[in-house]
Amino acid sequence: MNPAESLQLGSLYDALRTPAPMPADPAAMTGWLARVEADAALSGLISRVLHSGTATTAEVTDAQALFDRLGTAADPARVARAYDLLHRHAE
Repeated sequence: MNPAESLQLGSLYDALRTPAPMPADPAAMTGWLARVEADAALSGLISRVLHSGTATTAEVTDAQALFDRLGTAADPARVARAYDLLHRHAE
């Protein structure tokens, strides 16, 4: 992974570490929790890749399936680019 790609993932990791505020409306809670789960899966992968350099294709695919199903609190296009990058470097 080149330095620009590492910076791209690191920047997204920083954005994902602080979830959007919990909604006051109980009806919105389920969606919020789902997005937090999907974002946590991605931030865990990013952390591992940046620190140990490895993630398997299956791990990236599983985390991306959460994003596809549950969404994200971050910019979806930015998250999609991160998954493309993680897939390219997966083992």
